[in-house]
Amino acid sequence: MSRGEKAIVAGATLILLIAFIARLYTRGGPYFQRPLTIVDHVGPGKHETRDALLLLPKVRPLLPRGARVTCFEPGNRDTMPDFFAAVGQLPRQIVVSPNGDLPEYVIAIRQPFTNTSYRVIAQFPEGRLYRRD
Repeated sequence: MSRGEKAIVAGATLILLIAFIARLYTRGGPYFQRPLTIVDHVGPGKHETRDALLLLPKVRPLLPRGARVTCFEPGNRDTMPDFFAAVGQLPRQIVVSPNGDLPEYVIAIRQPFTNTSYRVIAQFPEGRLYRRD
């Protein structure tokens, strides 16, 4: 390999290294530890399903097998991201759409669920689990 070719390869490597460091910096830390969810470091901001992905493993042991459950953020018109996260994270339960009849259990992400037919069973920093009275 000639001296000119080595210089081109070194320059290209340096450009790629700078691009990689810039990408890591914009995604935010922590850089050298395992992320808590699969959506950490996806973009510069907090991903819309991050809280659901943190909450669902915590409420899973509290739900009986075969229970009808839904998951959404009260007050948010776009209920599907949290619903689809629940479909993937709760394989032993029957996850139903939050746009239909409300089931026995409701997982409310971030905001409290104000339906008086439900009472809080468990509360976590990411949300709450409710059961119909």
